[in-house]
Amino acid sequence: MITKTNIASQIVDHLRKDIILGKYRKGEALVETALSHELGVSRGPVREAIGKLVAENLLEKHSNGRTAVTGFEQKDIENLYDTRILLETHALGQIDPEMFNANKDRLLLYIQQMEEADYYKQRDIEIDLAFHHLLVRMADNNSLMHLWSAQRDIFRTLIDITSEAALKDQEKIIRQHKAIVQALAENEVEQARQLLATHLRQACEYCCSSKELKK
Repeated sequence: MITKTNIASQIVDHLRKDIILGKYRKGEALVETALSHELGVSRGPVREAIGKLVAENLLEKHSNGRTAVTGFEQKDIENLYDTRILLETHALGQIDPEMFNANKDRLLLYIQQMEEADYYKQRDIEIDLAFHHLLVRMADNNSLMHLWSAQRDIFRTLIDITSEAALKDQEKIIRQHKAIVQALAENEVEQARQLLATHLRQACEYCCSSKELKK
């Protein structure tokens, strides 16, 4: 159900998730009026959301005005996670000790918030996203930050899908975050990079398995 705050953003997130999971097939048309009726919202935010998804190459506009799904396969998920691994592990290699020490408490706070969410059997997508965003930001590399931020919204959706699939394994996932921070604290950068790559590859597996289950 779409609520009345940030309507267009919610519609984008909702449709992006459905497209990635395969609810809409390649070439299937998305019609503003039908979506407006289905989601219980006006056509304006639906039109805005469709424009955003066209920009993300998840939808395409045809010359006759028809909007169709471009398709999203498992390989696309794997490619996105490969991109995250490249960007985020590279970022770890650029974090200097002073920058890490200035942000260590915030990283630990994010982990604490993950633990609290897990205790109450809740999913906090934004905290997970914020943790990884901070890792990249600590590299103090504007070009790297721009590349990561350009994919931030779709990364959020992948985290949403992954967290649903991995709900029973949250303690293990939280331990992985802790291990990354601990390795950085001990200046074991290469170990931190390996831990992060493993963490993201496992997240990719959760996401891909969720897509398979939706078929």
